[in-house]
Amino acid sequence: MLRCLFLSFLLLITTPLAAEPSIISAPDAFSASSAGEMILVDIRSPAEWAETGVAEGAIALTMHDPAFPKQISALLNANKDRPVALICATGGRTQYVVSFLAKNGFPDVIDVSEGMIGNARGPGWIARGLPLIAAKDAQAAYRSLLK
Repeated sequence: MLRCLFLSFLLLITTPLAAEPSIISAPDAFSASSAGEMILVDIRSPAEWAETGVAEGAIALTMHDPAFPKQISALLNANKDRPVALICATGGRTQYVVSFLAKNGFPDVIDVSEGMIGNARGPGWIARGLPLIAAKDAQAAYRSLLK
């Protein structure tokens, strides 16, 4: 019994804990994506893009499309030289997708956790007055990153 407890304790202290995902503010995401230092991906729905616009510098790639896992994997694999950050409305979806990607071999995806609309972590892209673009332009940007 004591040996079993000891082995369990050793396993607990030697097993690495899952790293917390990286979080970035909306202004920092805008600066990094504008400078070409990071790829920003808006994972909201097409209806949300149409309602508010898309963050300037972001590509529009909805997580609601059944092809999303394949699309985001292709994007991450084609752009290993730059970090990728995800943004949604209020940070809930990005937190989920960043966690899912980390569990599936993409641990370095960044979460713009305040999102477009904001939450307790920040007022959000729109309230900060950061620039917006049309969804069609942001969707075209995805195709250019895969070439």
